Amino acid sequence: MGIVNSIHGGNIYKIKRSHKKTIIDFSANINPLGFSSAVKDALHKKISSLLHYPDAEYEAPRRAIAKHWNIKKENILIGNGSVELIYLIMNAFKPSSTLIPVPTFSEYERAARMINSKMHFLKLREKDNFKLNIAGVKDADIYFFCNPNNPTGNIILEDYQAVEKLAGRLVVIDEAFLDFLPDERKYSFIQKAVVSEKIIVLRSLTKFFALPGLRIGYLVAHKNIIQKLKPFCSPWNVNSIAQIVAPIIINDKNYKEKTRKMIKVEKDYLCSELSTLKSLFCYSSVTNFLLLKIMNKKINSSFLTRKLLQKGILIRDCTNFRGLNDRFIRIAVRSHKENTMLIKLLKEICKN
Repeated sequence: MGIVNSIHGGNIYKIKRSHKKTIIDFSANINPLGFSSAVKDALHKKISSLLHYPDAEYEAPRRAIAKHWNIKKENILIGNGSVELIYLIMNAFKPSSTLIPVPTFSEYERAARMINSKMHFLKLREKDNFKLNIAGVKDADIYFFCNPNNPTGNIILEDYQAVEKLAGRLVVIDEAFLDFLPDERKYSFIQKAVVSEKIIVLRSLTKFFALPGLRIGYLVAHKNIIQKLKPFCSPWNVNSIAQIVAPIIINDKNYKEKTRKMIKVEKDYLCSELSTLKSLFCYSSVTNFLLLKIMNKKINSSFLTRKLLQKGILIRDCTNFRGLNDRFIRIAVRSHKENTMLIKLLKEICKN
């Protein structure tokens, strides 16, 4: 089997090298507030921690995460971003077959193909607003569900019982964007994961807290699953600074409230303005990003991406998402000034 070439948003380094200009990045789904002042203070005060090896037991972040979710530390495994944990799961369990709804995050497929797992794809239909019909899911050794889903931005899993009844050894639920929901606990599978030897929940600490360069995430699972995964972990895979920052951001209630309020206001603004454009259709989203369909047959995602890049704005061309094509783009929710600039340019380029 061939290995999938992963193309993601946020590759500003390559763009800056080729275009030699300042770029406003709408392609990466990162909190537009930037990281908090508490993180800046911690980075300044704790820089001396770099003189020592990181804590191999990840005691501080595990303790903070356990308290936040009211679970035990034994149910938590820390990783160098949630992507590392995806590959860790696949290497540890080596599932014979993998089922993935599409479109979704490409690293599930890439990790599966690297261990020669047989792939099954379940297409999320555009006419159904990309909702998942879990009753139509085929049998597989392992399932990957992104909830909320990327790039569609919708909740695709709500039925706990249906998930537990799925035939197969493991169900991996990626909740990387669930922090953006004020009622995230209502949709999270974390409490189910600690008691079930079938469910693994992935969480990211980089998108909501605007720390993608720091690389830290975690998974929650039954203690037996954790013990199975531990031998496959690389030593010192999470640096000292990441371990110091994690407990701080997890407990930063003011930052969370400020973020959710700002995202709602700006997302509503974007959706309202986009609704005036006949050339673009905006799908409903519970996250900090929006999937758009290009309705104007005279333009496609490549054209729109190129035109915006000429103006210093980078968006996500969704052509390489399995299940989508050159009629789709994805944009992140950013500051009001930046969002206004994007809307202005889209109106100029699309011209009803």
